[in-house]
Amino acid sequence: MNAREIKTVQRRAFFKNALAVGGGLSIWGCSGLKALASQDGPGRDIPQAVLNWANGQPLQYGRIHLSLPPLVENGFLVRMSVRVESPMTESDHVEELRIFSELNPSPFIANFFHGPQLPETRVETRIRLADSQAVWAVARTNTGDLWCSYQQVIVTLAACAG
Repeated sequence: MNAREIKTVQRRAFFKNALAVGGGLSIWGCSGLKALASQDGPGRDIPQAVLNWANGQPLQYGRIHLSLPPLVENGFLVRMSVRVESPMTESDHVEELRIFSELNPSPFIANFFHGPQLPETRVETRIRLADSQAVWAVARTNTGDLWCSYQQVIVTLAACAG
């Protein structure tokens, strides 16, 4: 075997292994990344910033649909949408929606005020994330109930400087 044949064999082995690993990651990605993006209730500790804002009020899971990509290449601009299930009537409506991050230098990201005049509570925006972390959405209703949800996001390039 000469040097050219050895390079060809090594290159073929490299591409064969790369395709095998890539195929395995794509299979895991379909199920594994969805599992990381779970919003189905507790499963992790509620961040201290959320607990401080709740001021002792109990937090309930549900009613909030938080949507972020499970994997982002760049933490500078991460698309996020939040929708809260609420009839938005005088007797039952969302008054405030807050967004928190676990690992940003400042955990408080955004605050949105709503009222019964709006047909629904829906927000779409872009946020910055310092690292892979969970993003939390907490809604306060006019009755004082607090509803929360979170979603894990994997960030490959961080955005916030400490």
